[in-house]
Amino acid sequence: MLKTIRRALEKDSERIKRFLERAELSTVGIEDSIDNFLIVENEAFEIEGTLGLEILERTGLLRSLVVKPTMDGDDLFALFQNILQLGREKQLSTLYLVSNKQASVQFFHLLGFQQVDKSKCVEELQQFTHAKAVSTVDNCTIMHFQF
Repeated sequence: MLKTIRRALEKDSERIKRFLERAELSTVGIEDSIDNFLIVENEAFEIEGTLGLEILERTGLLRSLVVKPTMDGDDLFALFQNILQLGREKQLSTLYLVSNKQASVQFFHLLGFQQVDKSKCVEELQQFTHAKAVSTVDNCTIMHFQF
């Protein structure tokens, strides 16, 4: 089935929120950063995946990665290539991600992300609404991408 990746529009806000709620993820700040979200849709215009950026000055934080099982590795790779392109368009210098899934670390390395010491960036990440609890998450990996 053909999938399309596109920038979210204001009218997509409620659909994205419902999609994230089904995955039990926070929807805080979606309306304020809707132009920093990507959605993956199938031919029936159903959301298959989301990925967004929370941006403070020239630093970004990936947020709200949710994908349905119908998305394969190529789809996921394309989604990340698109979010990196969006980061370039937004003139970011650094893009962070926080993951509690060790199995995903190798994938992020392939995309150019590098692991960073949690103690060196927790304070900077605390400025992001979506990362307020980073310092309390056990077994999380923090990685960054330098543009």
